[in-house]
Amino acid sequence: MRRNSDKLRSTRHSYSYYPVDNPVLTERMRAAFPVEGYYTYLLHQDLEHVIPYDVGRDGEREVRVVGPDANRAMPLIASALSERGYPSLDDGVRDFVSSTAQHLVLGGPCTYEIDFLYSADEMGDDPPAAFRLELIAPGTFSTLGSTPIQYVLPTISPLRDRSGISYVSLDPSTLVTFTLPSDLVSPVRTMVDFLLAANREQGKDFALMERSLTESTPYDFTTHNREKGELFAEVTQPIGWNVRDLFKDNRLEPYSVWRQIRFLEFKVRVRDAILERLNQAIRRVGRKMDFAATIELTGLPTPGDVRTLKEDFRSGRRSLRDLVSSTF
Repeated sequence: MRRNSDKLRSTRHSYSYYPVDNPVLTERMRAAFPVEGYYTYLLHQDLEHVIPYDVGRDGEREVRVVGPDANRAMPLIASALSERGYPSLDDGVRDFVSSTAQHLVLGGPCTYEIDFLYSADEMGDDPPAAFRLELIAPGTFSTLGSTPIQYVLPTISPLRDRSGISYVSLDPSTLVTFTLPSDLVSPVRTMVDFLLAANREQGKDFALMERSLTESTPYDFTTHNREKGELFAEVTQPIGWNVRDLFKDNRLEPYSVWRQIRFLEFKVRVRDAILERLNQAIRRVGRKMDFAATIELTGLPTPGDVRTLKEDFRSGRRSLRDLVSSTF
């Protein structure tokens, strides 16, 4: 494959596309990353802050490339993770980690393809000039026997699986799969399934409330909202998400602060898991492009910082307001 815009020859096998007029692929992609819906969209938005927006701008929190070849590797990594034409290490890493976190939480494991880019005129064994990490759209990645494949539009490939869906074969040596920490997989999946069910029920309580205003019914909005809040609190407890404080009734301030600390802990764990896997991919790229370097975050909360926050909360050493400020 050749990228005409930048005159680079690409090794990419996967494709980015919109499943226009293809209901099978549309449904696969929609089900694999269910963002649509009120509650799932709120969670999707809150996961944009896995790495704060002010990283690289406040002089304290930043993204760095470290290692013996850091100076040479930094622009390559920044370009690989950034929007084309606007390379920024801080923005590129933040956007990559946040987007991957959204996919992991709402959809499950996600796979990227390492795309090595060569000068169109290069021949022989020269190393690549650049690389990119290309997301394989959730719902399109699969396997056929032991071969990884991507489902694509019929106009892209003549190959068909047994169900008649078009696909292209992928090179396993260029694939990088990201996953949640193993102990979070089941509770996060349960939570997302609950949020999807809540999406479908969204708004039905308004009809019940309107009816109760015009006739005698057993429906009580206050009781309904309290019980709904208790259900949300229980199912989101493993990650601490407070559902944007939509259900604050009967919640004392210490409880809300504790949930914020737990959500920070969740984001730190997911962030670190993504960064570890990303650095593994970069080391793999480095072996091919002849550099040794990794990404490092400075000034951001660490697992140790979260443990301290939890201890301070339990002991009362710091005020609730001070604890809340430390979770942002």
